[in-house]
Formats: sequence, C-alpha cells, structure tokens
Amino acid sequence: MRWICLIGLLLFLSTPFISGSAQIVNSPHFEIHSANQKFSEQVSQILEGGYSRAKAYFQLELPRKVRVFVTSNTVEFDNLVGLNLPDWSLACAIPEQDLIVLKSPDEYQYRKELSEVLNHELAHLFLGKAIGNLSVPLWMNEGFAVWFSEKWGWGEKILVARAVLTGSVFSLSRIDSLDYFRESRAQLAYALSFLAVSYLETQYGQGAFLKLVDSYQVTHDLNQAFLSVTGLDYLSFQKEFEDSVRKKYNWIAIFSDGIVLWTGLALLFVLLYFVKKIRTKKILKRWEREEKGLAPRDSDFY
Repeated sequence: MRWICLIGLLLFLSTPFISGSAQIVNSPHFEIHSANQKFSEQVSQILEGGYSRAKAYFQLELPRKVRVFVTSNTVEFDNLVGLNLPDWSLACAIPEQDLIVLKSPDEYQYRKELSEVLNHELAHLFLGKAIGNLSVPLWMNEGFAVWFSEKWGWGEKILVARAVLTGSVFSLSRIDSLDYFRESRAQLAYALSFLAVSYLETQYGQGAFLKLVDSYQVTHDLNQAFLSVTGLDYLSFQKEFEDSVRKKYNWIAIFSDGIVLWTGLALLFVLLYFVKKIRTKKILKRWEREEKGLAPRDSDFY
C-alpha cells in the first residue's frame, strides 16, 4: 500500500541517485528513470492516461515534468524519499518536487495492479497542486487517491464489514497516524478513507469533494469548507459518515443486497450440482461393483 510524503524541500532530491545502469524514458509530462526500459515505457503510458483524467478533473496542470524513479532496493527508496516509510509501502509521491518514487516490481511483490499504484501517486501530486500550501487530513489525501485510482471490490467490503462486526472501526481523524499502523490496519484505513470520499460524492452530489477542496482553498478553514458543502461542521460530518458505515457494512445489510443474494444462491446451486454429481458417480461405481459380485468399499457410501 502507499503513503503520501508531505515533507519539505530536501537538497539531495535535486540530484536523485539510482544505482546501476538506469535509463531515462521521456514523455510529454513524465521523465521515467529505471534500469528496465520496457517497464519505463509501460509506466509512462499508464501515467499519461492518468494525467489526462486528473487534468480534466481538477482543471489544472502540473507546473513541470514529473520525475519517476524506480528503485531496486530499500536503501535507494529511503534515500530518495528522505524518511523511513512502513515496510508495506510500495511507492511515494512528493508534491513539492513533482516526484514519484517506486519500489521495483522485479524486487517487490505488488498487491495491486501497476496502474492503480501509479494513478494513486499521481492523484497525490494533483491534489497537492490544487491545495497549494494548505494541508488536509490524511483520510482526504489517501481517500481521494484511492477513489481516483482503484476498484472497490469484495475484499474491501468484507474488510470493512469485519471491522464493523468486531467493533474495530476507527474515526477518520485517527488515520493521521497511518504511518504507525501495521499493514492490516493500514488497509482498513485506506478503505475507510475511500468510503469517506465516496460518501461525499454520493450523499452530497457528484463533484462534492472538488467543491470541498475549492472552498478550503478560498477560506483556509476546513470546518467552514465542510459547512459550505455538506451543511455540517467537520466533526458532525465524521460522525454522520461513521454511522453510515456501521449501518451499511454489517453482515445483514451486505447479504440483503440483491446482487449478493443472487450471486450467493448461484454459487450454492453450483456447489450442490457438483456434490450431487460426485454422489451419483459413487453410486454408479457401487452398483457396478455389486454387479461384478464385489463388496462395496467404504468410500462408495460417502
């Protein structure tokens, strides 16, 4: 998973270092540094597509080419990002530098598709440009990046439902401690962050998140920005969202969903079909053995 590195200007970042025979692939908006040229071209193609979407969403462009460095080991990664990220981090975006740093998929296992990882980091750069020198809660930063880049699937639904069932859902404000979370807890934090941004969009209208960002940029007051977009102050919005999660993501609600119900029934019928087929096959074998005058085996009855 990923964490945005909102850090100050670091001198050594002006001349990043990648060991080995790194090659540079240039595209209109990106400069990819990697030892694997084919991988660099793939990265460039994905990011250019993401750039067009982000540009259309925010109605702005980044001020310069984004440098992307693909590192082959943890030392290189830490040297470039300037701080120790959790072990589960795969990439880092630094908006102040228009910089993305990746761990090479040749050396590290990616649990997400490459396009999701890259577009997630690109979303951080565009949001950083949109808010300028302001800071936003980490759930907004990460939630938007996940919302922009990833798919919401059954794995995430089950993760949140399990947290609701076990009473382990935590507040959005606690996500500011994401860098101290173990990986499983961080996954829940990302899921809740995504849900909060998605909730804004569904509950308060398409484009609500962008309106919130614009209002915050004008007022420099997050509480006032939430009031103008949702009619709720920041704390009240958090409570409303958390209540909605507990209501929506419990097991009864999930299995009451029509799609889930019919999918479950379909799987059940498939399972019953194979069970019946196996039992029928065993019965036929038993009859065949009996016709030959052989005693049936224990397995013929199960």
